[in-house]
Amino acid sequence: MAAYGRMRRAAVMAMAAVTVVAAALAGSGPARAQPGAEGWYTGFGLAQAKLGFRAPDFAIGPAGTTTTFDDRNFGYRFFAGYRLNAWFALEGGYDNLGHHRVRLANGAGLAQIDYRADALRVAGVGSFALGDTGFSAFGKVGFGLSRVRENTANLPPVAGRADLAARDWRMSPVLGAGLQVQMPRGLALRAEYEQYVEVGDAPLPTGRARAGLWSLSLMYLF
Repeated sequence: MAAYGRMRRAAVMAMAAVTVVAAALAGSGPARAQPGAEGWYTGFGLAQAKLGFRAPDFAIGPAGTTTTFDDRNFGYRFFAGYRLNAWFALEGGYDNLGHHRVRLANGAGLAQIDYRADALRVAGVGSFALGDTGFSAFGKVGFGLSRVRENTANLPPVAGRADLAARDWRMSPVLGAGLQVQMPRGLALRAEYEQYVEVGDAPLPTGRARAGLWSLSLMYLF
């Protein structure tokens, strides 16, 4: 928990730094003309990932085994897209969904499952301006190809099965929504939530989870 707290503080500081740098860039030097309705954009963001593990997929120990899930971790993302017009864009990117752990405990000891997830995604993004404020709201719908990498430790005495190293690829719908604010010099800030309906597979190895990603991204619009 102490390590998680340090990671959380570091991520918050990094997100704040992204915001400060963006504001400084936006306010310094001659202003760049605002990007038009059409064109390319790219971005990078820091994120907090939360996995909703499907508990029955990990119920592998004998009676009396307790299972706990370390379901929150920090990730990152980068993306690029093309604005077809003022309200619609096509976007692709990479999402790191964090490094999580599942722990099994009983009288025989403690076993651990390391669960790392990431994904490639493609989506359509629809947006609309909120008046003349510089803010816009958007939603996205698409598909992602997720990867789960899993390693276990100490399963034989605790769960009565061999340790494993597994990898699983899965296609999943991706949904998202958020807010974006336009700044001078072609910069923008985007805050959003994105969800992969399901990553992983059942039964073990891997196991299934619903993956959510809260992120703050700095963008550049060409």
